[in-house]
Amino acid sequence: MKAIFAGTFDPFTLGHKNIVERAAKIFDEVVIAVADDTGKDAAPLAVRTEIVSAAVLDMSGVTVESFCGLLSDYVKTKGDCVLVRGVRNSVDLEYERDITSVYKSLCGVESVILITDAKLGHISSTVVRTVAALGGDISGYVVPNTLKKINEIYGKKR
Repeated sequence: MKAIFAGTFDPFTLGHKNIVERAAKIFDEVVIAVADDTGKDAAPLAVRTEIVSAAVLDMSGVTVESFCGLLSDYVKTKGDCVLVRGVRNSVDLEYERDITSVYKSLCGVESVILITDAKLGHISSTVVRTVAALGGDISGYVVPNTLKKINEIYGKKR
């Protein structure tokens, strides 16, 4: 079965990669779907997609695509699939519980929720953006081969 792991990935973190690695062990195919419209001032779609692609370059059965519009509309074009959602804590779980019900009502797709490994639970895209913008070291938060690009995009302008 195909799994779709969707998000803005602004930027893609080690927590995201952890979810993809675990989903790849469960499902035949994992599609990482990078959302175009984030509703916030995000890095350009092409840049975010490039970072995600570099982060999962070594993983078989994993592809990266971008999409515009509603995730439910995108999912309808993918055939038989499930959504994979990642959670770090109880706040994420409450949100994901509600949003998976929305996806189910809009496109009839089931969702599988994976809990991020505890050692990565403190990592979020917001933390990465903030630390990078303030000139801090984000190397423990992102995939090593994406560090330079993430620092270029989100890092402190000198």
